[in-house]
Amino acid sequence: MRILTVDDNPIIRLGLRALLEGTDGVTSVHDTGDPEEAVARVAAGQVDVVLLDVQMPRVTGLELLPRLSGATVVMLTHTDDPAAVAEAIAAGAAGYLVHGALEPAAMLDAIRLCRNGSQVVSGVSTVPAPAAAPAAPPAVRRLLSPREAEVMDLVADGLSNREVAAHLFVSEKTVKNHVNSLFAKLGVTTRSQAIVRWIQRDPTRGSARGPAEMGPPVGPDTLGGRRGHP
Repeated sequence: MRILTVDDNPIIRLGLRALLEGTDGVTSVHDTGDPEEAVARVAAGQVDVVLLDVQMPRVTGLELLPRLSGATVVMLTHTDDPAAVAEAIAAGAAGYLVHGALEPAAMLDAIRLCRNGSQVVSGVSTVPAPAAAPAAPPAVRRLLSPREAEVMDLVADGLSNREVAAHLFVSEKTVKNHVNSLFAKLGVTTRSQAIVRWIQRDPTRGSARGPAEMGPPVGPDTLGGRRGHP
């Protein structure tokens, strides 16, 4: 991957360069605080992945994002506003990572997942839903064991694996095992797909839950649809 970091803070750019250079699968790392340079590099085909900050003084990352369509764009920012996540994903971002939400190795995995077609959101609190998710139709609920159905109810309410584990007083690993199993039984590969399948939502009604349904809240454990990039 050829990676470009776009951030007005040179300290962050330096830190990301130190983290990414020499990493397996990363062939080059460049950085800039100049939005126009970023656009020019992407337009010239010099970049595979752009790590883009949201809050920048000249042009915000959300304003710049549509001009970077030739690369996989992952928002990497301190901004954890769910509204910014929704806007970024709607504008074509493949991921949204909040600084410090993932350990370095997990962040690198998330970037690779985004490049390979998954959608990753991490470090953002979900928007509280006005009401609990609709109950799963009986025919769908019967596909899962009682415990898996309990886990899926909590996932549909927007809880992360860690939150589900705390709610059920089990380990996060146990929850991940249940999630992997119920994904297979429901015939899905992402949390978003699982939620839609679970509640059989009419797509014309739109989302009532917010960014939690846009992709897995943590990247390394959940794959989305693949675009086939190397």
